[in-house]
Amino acid sequence: MTPDLSTSPASTTGNDPANNATRLLTALHRRGGTATRAELTAQLDCGRSAISYALSDLVDRGLVTVDERPPASATPGAASGRGRPSHLVTVAPTSPVAIAVHLRIDTLDVAAFELGGRMLRIEREAVEPSPDLEMTIHRIGRLVRMIAEEAQRPCIGIGVSLPSPVRATDGYALAPRHMNWPGIPARYLLAAEFSRNASAPGNTPAFALARLPVHVGNDANLAALAEYLHGAGKDARNMLFVTTEHIGIGGGLISAGRLFIGASGYAMEVGHTVANPGGEPCTCGARGCLEAEADPRALLRASGRPDVPTTGLEYRARVVLTDAVAGDPIARKAADTVAARVGSGLAALVNLLDPDRIVLGGLLARVLAIAPDPMAQALHDGSFLERAVPVPVVPAALTAPALVGAAELALAPILA
Repeated sequence: MTPDLSTSPASTTGNDPANNATRLLTALHRRGGTATRAELTAQLDCGRSAISYALSDLVDRGLVTVDERPPASATPGAASGRGRPSHLVTVAPTSPVAIAVHLRIDTLDVAAFELGGRMLRIEREAVEPSPDLEMTIHRIGRLVRMIAEEAQRPCIGIGVSLPSPVRATDGYALAPRHMNWPGIPARYLLAAEFSRNASAPGNTPAFALARLPVHVGNDANLAALAEYLHGAGKDARNMLFVTTEHIGIGGGLISAGRLFIGASGYAMEVGHTVANPGGEPCTCGARGCLEAEADPRALLRASGRPDVPTTGLEYRARVVLTDAVAGDPIARKAADTVAARVGSGLAALVNLLDPDRIVLGGLLARVLAIAPDPMAQALHDGSFLERAVPVPVVPAALTAPALVGAAELALAPILA
């Protein structure tokens, strides 16, 4: 399931109570789960009676709470511009939670999120190189059960972020090749795992878990979704997201408020945009792809340091950037080289996609901070569109965007 973000909370008006409640809850969610009544009224462009009815509906459903006491720091009229201070609306502690899973090449994160995108609890475990598929599915199931039981709140669904293109129709992971797995029916395997022991006598948590919908998505796409809703991509019309953490480079596009996934769900494999014709060989069979020229392995090679073993790649690449900041000339040249390659890849993407904002995540955000000029110059030189309408390039704002994005998949039904 791909969330439809094309209708903003303020884009429609009317007196439909159900629609007003949905729009109000969506607005509260995008504001991080806390807002004043006046802020929500202004954003939704509704009358006070319509907002009152919508709030009453959401309170009755146990989704929000309204604190009618004025904030301690408020002065009369401070929140609403007139009259008494506006009431504070927050996500209720009785509202449903979503379980989010992010499987990376070296770590497995499982967390509980509530509306507003707030993480309530997280567990992280290390993942060994080339992990066994069946064992990994069992580990995910064990952590999801633990997090779901500890949440002690209704759970609306499970969202899973994978390092692979994912088919939209059935959650098939096409190529988790950096895990050394073939294509796998990920959603089917995970749903079967969550259903294990569901019929055991008295096993209520397992029974409840087995009935939950399972949503699967590509990690970079989900990170893009999270940055658009809660991070550096807010209010962008056409946001391009590009990131790298361990091996490879991924990306996502939010266009006109929607996550663009293509016809089958495989769109936006930005790592295979050519950044350096005739450059390093890529696993896809081409040469000079962005992920071969600008991921952590490429940074290590450019600095003359080994890019094997894969264990600890991200940490070793960060050390190169730390050394570059400290004045190491070889590390600095490596950072400049990778920054220029990133700029060249972004130029090709700008010509193709015409974004109004580019958000860089993971190691690329650090490269941007250290070597902005080589990146900007390569982007300018390679894109005639960027020369016509300069595109801001900004670092990602979230610390775990793919995990937040997985939660968004699971929370989407309650916002719909």
